[in-house]
Amino acid sequence: MFADLHLHSTYSDGTDTPLELLRLAEEHNIKVISITDHDSVNGQKALSEIKIPEDIEIITGVEISILENRKMLHILGYYIDIYDKNLENFIKNISVEATESTRLNFEKANNDGIFSYEWERVLELNPSQPRIGGTYVVTAMSIDGYEVPGIGLWELFYKCFWPENDDYISTHTYTGYDAIDIIKTAGGIPVIAHPKSIGDDDIVLDLIRYGAQGLEVYHPMHNSEDTAKYLQMAMDKKLYISGGSDWHGQNSLAGRTIGSTGLEHENYELLKLRIIR
Repeated sequence: MFADLHLHSTYSDGTDTPLELLRLAEEHNIKVISITDHDSVNGQKALSEIKIPEDIEIITGVEISILENRKMLHILGYYIDIYDKNLENFIKNISVEATESTRLNFEKANNDGIFSYEWERVLELNPSQPRIGGTYVVTAMSIDGYEVPGIGLWELFYKCFWPENDDYISTHTYTGYDAIDIIKTAGGIPVIAHPKSIGDDDIVLDLIRYGAQGLEVYHPMHNSEDTAKYLQMAMDKKLYISGGSDWHGQNSLAGRTIGSTGLEHENYELLKLRIIR
């Protein structure tokens, strides 16, 4: 694979450090990567302290996570200014909201007798994470060897912390429009991540009308029909085409590897921008 533009590091919910992602890219002969951590650019900032191999190019990136009307919307931002103050404030605010939602659902599960675990322990085991989601809860429990009777930890995640559940408590106030706006404010290109996951192409088209400039056509979630559909949509709407493996290291879904999905050659308009920017 020539480019993998959807990677997660330890600065969000991946298990590989930025340096380890670089080494994996080298091993898999990937020429262009983007670390697109959830609501964080700290992995990108860490790259400034690392010697980048000459045969690998970096596109700055982020994945803004939005919960709107019980729909998860993920908007990728490429070529962003990772030091933009408006983006920094936005990420801080959205992280506070996401963490508070997780805490409220955590306390609800505790009160309902689903488990008995301490929120402070979750924070203790995730000291560098400003945004605590349900994955951090189950990871903390896993580290402690804590077992919930009658249910696996990842089943617990979907039962108690999946935002599209009817009884999920949400404190989220930002919209997909806000995510598009902040990416543009930071000089970036907003791209709708894995559009199939939204489950409603009317929402996808609405985000495009508002100002999304690209679609993540190539993603492990998309089968051949999905890929063909979103490729055609991108071409019809004259959008940038993106792709990536959505690699989370050991937290990745079974069968997924870095570079397993992405852009196969350098002749994509999104990649050509790196030459002139």
